Amino acid sequence: MLYAVVPVKKLGSSKRRLSAVFTPQERRLLTLAMLEDVLDALKASMVDETVVVGEDAQVRQVAEKLGASYLSATKDGLNAAIEDATAWCAQRNARSVLVLPADIPLLTAKDVNRIAQLGVGNRAVVLSPSSNWGTNALYRCPPKLIPACFGPKSFLEHIREAYRRGVSVRLHFSAGLAMDIDSAEDLKKLFDIKNDTKTVKFLKQIGPNLGNPQSHVKVAKNSPK
Repeated sequence: MLYAVVPVKKLGSSKRRLSAVFTPQERRLLTLAMLEDVLDALKASMVDETVVVGEDAQVRQVAEKLGASYLSATKDGLNAAIEDATAWCAQRNARSVLVLPADIPLLTAKDVNRIAQLGVGNRAVVLSPSSNWGTNALYRCPPKLIPACFGPKSFLEHIREAYRRGVSVRLHFSAGLAMDIDSAEDLKKLFDIKNDTKTVKFLKQIGPNLGNPQSHVKVAKNSPK
């Protein structure tokens, strides 16, 4: 069975790099919209079960609304939360686990299925990098084959961990999957790609001109601190 793990940072501290563009409440809602897009893609894919790891009631509501399980994060740190969720999946007979961040709204079921196909085998790691050499997908079969090493330049760290264990790494490159939303420039890129994600619909609701790079300055000036 293939399980997916989607960790979500505490909403109160999510997307701080967008503080100049959005109010705290808008950043929370943006995070939830992106989570919905990720869960929609997983629901349409060959994943058997998805578990969301978070610390907020709103995150739990979104997860359960879209048919995902929910785990409360009980340890500090992203990687500790991921490994707890991975253990939860393994206890439920997961043969493989795919870890995906919650801020990749252009994720598609096709991406997920391709990663799963690349990972077919008894010992397999599949990685998909972000645009700044982070990791936007980590597939492990079996689930604890290498440790989760999310953080700056984690793509390279995951490759090193696989090398240390003699595990070959397969790669999946996707422009949509590589795009995580952390900055105003990321918002511009998101609007440059034709899509009907819930994330884009939300952004258009709160700022119809967000696709215009000049509008970021205007929004930042007008947004309450």
